[in-house]
Amino acid sequence: MSTDTKKQHYVWEYYLKAWATKNKIWCLREGKIFNASTDNVAHERYFYETSEFSPNEIKLVESILNLGKGLARTVNLDTFRTYIEVSHANERGRRFGIEWHHGIIENKAVPIMEMLRVGNSSVLDNRNKKIDFCIFLGQQYMRTKKIKESRPPFPENQVIPEKYKDCDFQKIFEALTFVYANGLGAQIHDALEIRLVENTSNINLITSDQPIYNLAAKPGEEAHEISIYYPIGPRLAIFARKSPNLAKIETEAEAIELNAFMANNSHELLFGQSETELRGFS
Repeated sequence: MSTDTKKQHYVWEYYLKAWATKNKIWCLREGKIFNASTDNVAHERYFYETSEFSPNEIKLVESILNLGKGLARTVNLDTFRTYIEVSHANERGRRFGIEWHHGIIENKAVPIMEMLRVGNSSVLDNRNKKIDFCIFLGQQYMRTKKIKESRPPFPENQVIPEKYKDCDFQKIFEALTFVYANGLGAQIHDALEIRLVENTSNINLITSDQPIYNLAAKPGEEAHEISIYYPIGPRLAIFARKSPNLAKIETEAEAIELNAFMANNSHELLFGQSETELRGFS
């Protein structure tokens, strides 16, 4: 039975436990370092709650998705219809439907993550497991508070058609991020080589409330390539890059650079295994 979780994490709690000791993790927020339960960070009440779409809002999203081609277009439209079913459900469905969706994906990821956390990447040799993991990566990238709050403003000279002027564009943006998460997962699966990398340096890896991000992304610019970085613990990370994927973390300089990247692309929170690891970012 699906659980009605009011406290909805936008960073998977199971993921954060890799940095935790007795379910408590070191956090940095607004320059202050503190120790907190993994249950009490990176969440908001009804974070994934949806609301009903107007006919014009549905038409606008469908017009955007119809710009796609082939199978991607079909899959995106089907995914949007799933989102609309949730948004037009009863109050319980609207509040918990997307959270249930993430729970299904996470449950499939748990046995994969368990193997990866002990340094065993052979689980990704299984085609179905690899597909599940790539879908999971796409969802983890797009489900966060940073992404939710990153809708770009309209250009000043942008003309909005009259029939769309009353649309809730934040609502539409959230629907599109849900849809495009699967597309990102498919791109990771089809175009990138996934590699589990051990951190053999003397510096532990940290993570954040945007735990997976594109190393090729630059602030304020459209990314033209994808190079995914996803630390899964202080000593292990996933890199998804174009083949040959030669990612490594062998020196302190490499670990420090990755931690700086994680900090620079965080939204509100950094996480570490110890207070010391976060002091340099406070």
